[in-house]
Amino acid sequence: MAWQWAAFAVAVAVMLVGVAGTLIPALPGLPIVFLAMLGYALVEGFREITPGFLAVALLVVVATQVAEHYARAWGAKRFGAGRAGAWGAVIGSIAGLFFMPLGLLLGPFLGALLFELFAGRSGGEAFRAGLGGLVGVLGSVVINVVVALGLTLAFVAKVLI
Repeated sequence: MAWQWAAFAVAVAVMLVGVAGTLIPALPGLPIVFLAMLGYALVEGFREITPGFLAVALLVVVATQVAEHYARAWGAKRFGAGRAGAWGAVIGSIAGLFFMPLGLLLGPFLGALLFELFAGRSGGEAFRAGLGGLVGVLGSVVINVVVALGLTLAFVAKVLI
């Protein structure tokens, strides 16, 4: 029984690293949370953390990861960007990965801004689209933190209750 508590403590500690990873650009937060769940389930023989629970958790992680990439484009579009600005926010977020950590914030902003300027929009309109890309990034961070905390709490509740 002591080994189960140790495994639980390790899993929760790794999950908290995953939660922090939703804020720290170099760490893949949600995948870390899921892998901690999977590791615990393997150790305890899938009695407490069932394959069904893991399947739902994996679906949530994948859906959130996909939505995260669309959030940048959505933010830019919401702030008036055209198709070019939305694509710029997405491409800028990918390019920003190579200039971490600042690139993760500036990438979508600069991508939307530059693509809107290339599309012939005014400086003010392009700047507003860039701000939208930044808002999309910040929104995706909030969603990732909430999902990571939710998965962690669901895991703890499933094991303890």
